[in-house]
Amino acid sequence: MSTRTLVRLLALAALVSAAVVFGVTVAQGGQGPARSDGLIVGDVPVWWDARGLHRGDVVEKTPLKIGVLLGGNTDTLNGALALVRSGALYVNPATGNVWFHPWGGKPRIVGHNSKAGPGGDPSGDTAVWFEGSDALNAGPGELVVYDTAAGREISRTRQVRGVSESSGDHYPPGNRFLDVSAKRVVWTSGSTTYSHDVRTRRTSVVKTSKNRYVVDVHDRVKLLGERNPWVPVLKMPGRAEQRYPNLETRVRLSPSGKYFLAVENTERHGAVIVDTRTGKAWRVPRNAYPWIAWSYGDIAMVDHTRGALLACDAARRTCKRLPAKHPLLMPTN
Repeated sequence: MSTRTLVRLLALAALVSAAVVFGVTVAQGGQGPARSDGLIVGDVPVWWDARGLHRGDVVEKTPLKIGVLLGGNTDTLNGALALVRSGALYVNPATGNVWFHPWGGKPRIVGHNSKAGPGGDPSGDTAVWFEGSDALNAGPGELVVYDTAAGREISRTRQVRGVSESSGDHYPPGNRFLDVSAKRVVWTSGSTTYSHDVRTRRTSVVKTSKNRYVVDVHDRVKLLGERNPWVPVLKMPGRAEQRYPNLETRVRLSPSGKYFLAVENTERHGAVIVDTRTGKAWRVPRNAYPWIAWSYGDIAMVDHTRGALLACDAARRTCKRLPAKHPLLMPTN
């Protein structure tokens, strides 16, 4: 091999090595090592009970009891459990500390003094919570937007009104964060709904007509409640709105926005899953007076009065009974 050829090969090797190093540097974004130490688990049911935090067939211990019995009740827990794609967030009801629990990783405190607890984006890495004063009843508090993958705070803004806690029939304990993403945060406070632009850090009131109010939103899909008579209304882009007079107004959109979960306003009073693209409804079998929530993807959680927790695949229209021990917490998303 000639000296000239050897020099060329050495130069080429140096360029390849530099390209690899440059690629790694770009991938890290110049922000140091990422904190994305959680697994991406797919569409599985998630809940918490005395045995720990369940994700499908896997159970992980939590460093504290994230659900606390309310007063003299034996089956109603107070707490908030939210999902991001690589883990769960929950609040310590006794201290207000917000914990991030990466799947397969070590839980850590990421926030403090949060009365209503966190919300999250099950399809992304954004988590949110209100920190400081109870903004709804005792003055302003701060909305914290947090990147669970990078392990850093995105923003902290002072707000006029904080998020309401969940209450009433069919909604499990938690809060009323309606839509959480890297672009916006939507929450309900009392009878008013607010939308926060994460990029500009501006917050506005979501306006509706006089006899309607916002129940849930996901991207451009919107569920409204209509008063007198009380009826849920589905609004989809490019399609006439649909009213559902046989359903109660306590409804929740799935993380994909393809389905919503509701309860019949009938004697049966069971759970119903509606396809937002077609408007067609599927009655969840063998349940009555349920508490309803969503887990990852389009997995509906139905906890009903007969003491069973069901995980229902909205696309396949199938349900299975989960090995849950009451009392329990379902996701607040």
